Amino acid sequence: MFEFLEPVLVALKSFLMFFKPLVDFIVATKVPEQIDNIDYKGLFSNAWFLVPYIALLAWNVYKQALNSLIIIVLLTASWAFFGTPYMEEIISRDEVPLEAVLPIVGGACAVLGYIVYRIFLKSD
Repeated sequence: MFEFLEPVLVALKSFLMFFKPLVDFIVATKVPEQIDNIDYKGLFSNAWFLVPYIALLAWNVYKQALNSLIIIVLLTASWAFFGTPYMEEIISRDEVPLEAVLPIVGGACAVLGYIVYRIFLKSD
């Protein structure tokens, strides 16, 4: 019935096979598990992370790069939000209700829309 799609599917399969070594590497190094096991409080109290982070913020303040500062603060705030009990409650359920996900998706769209606005429409 969909014989005309066969070349497209073959091309899609070969395209996806191009990324197979990368996916195998990510799985072999257990990157998703490492991301799940991040100690956020320990990270932000560790000088090896905190000093370069503050230096990055200070450099952007010195250069008066408002767009970069806003993007860094928004991404850091989003990252902190995903560690809240609200997010842990949503993720721990077997079924995620749509009414719990819609505010998160809306917030993510607003953050991304604002970042795009700052980069393309109101650049420094």
